[in-house]
Amino acid sequence: MRISVTFSLIILFAGICSILAVYQGHREWSLFSFGLGVVLHTLKPKPSQEEAFSQSIHSLSQLITFGTVPGIMLYKTVLTPNSFLVWVCIGIFVSACAIQLAHKNTRFPSKVNKRMSVAAGGSLLTLYALFIAKYSIILTTLLILLLSLLIVFPIRKRN
Repeated sequence: MRISVTFSLIILFAGICSILAVYQGHREWSLFSFGLGVVLHTLKPKPSQEEAFSQSIHSLSQLITFGTVPGIMLYKTVLTPNSFLVWVCIGIFVSACAIQLAHKNTRFPSKVNKRMSVAAGGSLLTLYALFIAKYSIILTTLLILLLSLLIVFPIRKRN
């Protein structure tokens, strides 16, 4: 439990540092801090289902690092007169991440559990924000909504 919680706290700290770097205008440090969070997330052992504290810290670190940080990076990149629409879409994306994490933390497992992970969605949104987002507000809106849907709704196989 201690190793999982320690990793989760370091990932949370990396996410907070990334947010601070974005607001101070240091995109390279923000990307470095976010990348550190991604690497640590892949190396971190999974928290067991019995440890509620470990699950809560894990979910909080994922929500901040992979939900909020990509949204703030995207907003700072696409700061235009139409940015209210982007704020609404970012709110939808963060809410979708929170819903997926809450569903994952419930004690009632579902039969269909194939959803896009919050880490994958946040990583895709961050890469999009850094390289493509400033070119099209419509494409940005559609991508955020698509990622939100993939995170919340399960992907079912056809029989």
